[in-house]
Amino acid sequence: MRIEQPHALGQREAVERVDRFLDRLIKDPPGGATVKDVRKRWDGPRMTFSFAIAWGFFGGEFGGTLDVTDNGVVVASELPALVKSFVGEERITRVIAEHLGEVLK
Repeated sequence: MRIEQPHALGQREAVERVDRFLDRLIKDPPGGATVKDVRKRWDGPRMTFSFAIAWGFFGGEFGGTLDVTDNGVVVASELPALVKSFVGEERITRVIAEHLGEVLK
């Protein structure tokens, strides 16, 4: 999965907003999901992340990178096969892009 989201905030502000958003999302995930084993590490404007998530019978390990530039954010992640099969990569990509767009307004 690859999501590219433009913004006009500058790199520093975008990093701060994305980081706060991810912290909120981890503490209160949507749809009754459970998140655990969270790892995120910033190396300048690049965050490497991984976590386990469960939604009822569905779940898996997610991980990837998030790169922030002066005018855009790129999220790259490989979704677990079971999640892609039942939920759909397009749906997950759309939802993440919508939320990221709101955060970066």
